[in-house]
Amino acid sequence: MNPSIDLEAATAAFFASGGQIIVLDGFQYVPFRQRKHPDPKPKRVKPAPPAKEHPQQTRAKARTAQVSELAKTMTCAEVAELLGETKTALWGVAARGGFKFFSPPKPPEAMKMKAEPTQEDRDLADKIIALRDTGKSRWGVTLELGIGNWRFARILAAFDIDFPLKRKRG
Repeated sequence: MNPSIDLEAATAAFFASGGQIIVLDGFQYVPFRQRKHPDPKPKRVKPAPPAKEHPQQTRAKARTAQVSELAKTMTCAEVAELLGETKTALWGVAARGGFKFFSPPKPPEAMKMKAEPTQEDRDLADKIIALRDTGKSRWGVTLELGIGNWRFARILAAFDIDFPLKRKRG
């Protein structure tokens, strides 16, 4: 049978039995309720530290005071030898106590006497100047003379030769 004819017949039977059409309201948006977070818990109050010190703390403070007095005039090695402690332990005491050990002034370094350049170095210096004027690079000069870069730099410094790192072209 035809579905539309069946629907018409069912609608007619519904109205004949006293049925009425009720129009329902459509969808309406309802926003979410606002969240309510619980109140934070009150923080626990820490108990006050004990009034008396532990005997180890008292000894540690006395040791720190003793080491800091010695550190004003002695090096760490001298204090370690005197007290029979290790240097590592004393450095830890100094770091926690906020002090440093005495550091004696270092003696000035002896001035090195420059050796007089040899005749071989003078000959190499003349060859280096000649090769520089012909336009050779630093690398090319060291290859041609058969010397290392360190000796080449030493001769340049000893004879105050100006040999630029890059050639100026133009």
